[in-house]
Order: sequence, then structure tokens, then C-alpha cells
Amino acid sequence: MSAIDQNNISYISNYMSFVKPPSSIWKWPRAEPVPSPPYPLNINSATVSIYEFFLNSKTPISIALLYFTTVHLINNYIRKRQIKNALANNIKFDVNDPKSVKKLPPVAFSFAKTAFFKKFILLHNIFLCLYSVWSFYSMLNVINFSKDNLYSILTDYYNKINNGASNETKPNLFWNAICDLDHGIWNINSKGLNYYAFWFYLSKYYEILDTAIILLKGRPSSLLQSYHHSGAMLSMWAGVRYASPPIWIFVVFNSFIHSIMYFYYTLSILKIKIPKILKASLTSLQICQFVFGGSLAFLHLFVTYRDSNDDFKNFKFCINSGGQAMALWINIFYLFPLTLLFGAFWIESYLNRKSKQLK
Repeated sequence: MSAIDQNNISYISNYMSFVKPPSSIWKWPRAEPVPSPPYPLNINSATVSIYEFFLNSKTPISIALLYFTTVHLINNYIRKRQIKNALANNIKFDVNDPKSVKKLPPVAFSFAKTAFFKKFILLHNIFLCLYSVWSFYSMLNVINFSKDNLYSILTDYYNKINNGASNETKPNLFWNAICDLDHGIWNINSKGLNYYAFWFYLSKYYEILDTAIILLKGRPSSLLQSYHHSGAMLSMWAGVRYASPPIWIFVVFNSFIHSIMYFYYTLSILKIKIPKILKASLTSLQICQFVFGGSLAFLHLFVTYRDSNDDFKNFKFCINSGGQAMALWINIFYLFPLTLLFGAFWIESYLNRKSKQLK
């Protein structure tokens, strides 16, 4: 886009705009380099190897496929245990009716009945709750700090060309902070979105334990559960691997929801009574997160911002490479089926159940 007159910098109020995305973002990212240091870990040969291992596309694809396949194979085994238990205890059900089989009581494995397992579940949920709160709070600070950092750069430039006489109202540099990979949220003080997004990406592997806990308790894992976890690995990988600006949405929104969700799970384990409306509200929040977050991510395609590396003269596209665009589309296409699955879960768990109770 065209450059601006340096002498009129004080009168510029529009630091971003919406335009048609460039055709270059549709190019397949074949030879784009893996994001370089500063690594979000202490730099040594071991941690660099870990970083590059998890940014290799084979890692999330292989683990996600292995996880998804293994879970559904185990599901078949657990269903057989439930049926066998129901027959042994004369529980009435129709073996040819999936809905009837789905309602069979769980048959927990011996390990799931131990005190160690129960303590582990409690600590697991407390840890993920605290971690999510930390991620959410840290990212809010990063966004605010990045906006201030960009304003400082803008002010220095303004003062340089106007002999220190600044009379400009402080602009809203939110989109600049989100999109600027050099001075915005991605790499601010080596602990920006690159740091928190990488740890958030790793946490998606740890969250597989949620499924393991369900299976050990003798209940099959739902398609919603397995799709959610496997898709999250791939979505976070793409955002981190290609330094895609919209990945901030996943980290901020998801960490906020998970803070509430794992707090709810912790209270449930401690047998603290929680109103049923809270659980329904949590599911509704998750659905809103997917719809609003996906829409906001899509909006990044049309955003341009004033480039701090060019003294704020010219506009630059927020999504300016095929890799960043690919990461965005992976997230959007992941969220669409996920939203439908959560919607179906909400209808089955709250709407249909409420209707049956009224009959």
C-alpha cells in the first residue's frame, strides 16, 4: 500500500485497515524455515532438539493418529466389559440398540479404584487449572506490554521527525501488537506468544491424560473427546510452526475456558456441590469460544497494519505467507466440526434430558 507523508504522522489515526488478502497467501508452504531462536526454553543442544522435534510435522500427525486409533480400539474393549457386566448382573438393555448400550454403567479397572489414582486425578486437575490461569494472565500482560512497546517506538519516531514536539493522542495499537512478529506479541523480550504458545502446544499432549482417566474409570471416550484432543495438537502445531498471528486466540480463549473447566472438575472431585446450570453454562461458553474465536481468526486474513520496521509509513498484511494462512485454515476447519459436536452434546445433555424430565 502507498506510503504516508512523514510530516503528517501526528494526524494519522488509522493504524490498521481491512482489505482483500493477497494471492500470495494461498501458496503451499513447502520450504519455509522452522521458527528460529530465541527458543522458549533454556538454549542447549537437548532443548533445541526437543523444540525441533515437536515442530516437525510428523510428531503431531503421528501422535494424533495413534491416540485417535488407540482410543477407539480400547472403546470396543470397554463396551464388551460393560455388556459382560450387565449380563452378569441382570441389567436390562438392548444389545442391538447403541443408545441402550451407551447407558450401561461403567466398569472401572482395578487401578482406578486405588487411593493413588484418586489423588492423581485431583492433582492433575489442579495443575491444569493453575497452568491455564497462568497462561491466560501472562498472555494478557504480553498483549498490553506489546502495545506499549509499539507506542514507544512510534513516539520515538514521531519525536525524531518533529523535534520532540508530540501532540498526538495515544492510538489503539491492538492489531499492530497482534500482527507485528518483530515488535508485537510474538517475540517480546523472548517471552511472548512464541514462549506461551509453545508451552500451550505441549500441554495438548499432556491433556491426553483426560482420556486415559475416562477409560480407566471404565467408560468409553466419546468422539467429541478424541477429536477435540487430536485436533488441538495439530492446530497448535501449525500456529507455532508457522508463527501465525491468530494463534493468540487459541491460547487466550482456550486458557480462559480451561481455567474455569478444570476448576469445576476439581470441585467435583472434592465432592463440592455445583449447580447444574454452571455445567451447562460452561458448555455454552465453549461453543461461543469456537464461534467467536473462529470468526476473529478468519478476520486476520483481511487485516493490514502499519509496519514498525518501516517507520509506520506503509501497511503490511497480518497474514502474509502461505504457512500462516495454512495454520489459520487448519484451525478454522478444526473448529467447525468441533462446534457441531459440542452443539450435539449440549442438546443431548441438557435440552433432551430436560424434555424427558418434564414428561
